[in-house]
Amino acid sequence: MSIEMINISVSGGLKKDRKLAEDAIWYVMDMMMPRKRNLDISLIFKKTFEDNAYGFCYGGDDDNEYIVEIDPRISRIHGVYELVECIMHEMVHVWQGATGRMKDKFRGGYGQLWKCKDGKWRNYTNTEYAKQPWEVEAYRMQSPITKQFMKDMNYE
Repeated sequence: MSIEMINISVSGGLKKDRKLAEDAIWYVMDMMMPRKRNLDISLIFKKTFEDNAYGFCYGGDDDNEYIVEIDPRISRIHGVYELVECIMHEMVHVWQGATGRMKDKFRGGYGQLWKCKDGKWRNYTNTEYAKQPWEVEAYRMQSPITKQFMKDMNYE
């Protein structure tokens, strides 16, 4: 018998940012993945600016595990809205992986694969960052989700 559950953990950063991040993750889970019953999401506040990014999302040891890293300085430098938008962007990547829209491949060298409209998997690893389909989709979705979250949770 396997136990199915959603496990969300948030570590590092300020207490208020951890609370905000946990609220944002649950919000996305309820909105975009309401039927998902087995997912492990760890959000870690750690410095990412040095890697030229606000945050990262990558798969863990199994198909249902995701690690999100967000720079803890975002809220102090850019404000709460920007922090939430970054979390939402990375949560779109979690959604893409958890729903089978995107996956990593390791055989024959690392690659990131995207499931295209024709149902075929294509490797966009060497495509310019701004043109990778998962990034195009995440940037398109992050703002509407952030605005709705801020309104629904009274963060405006």
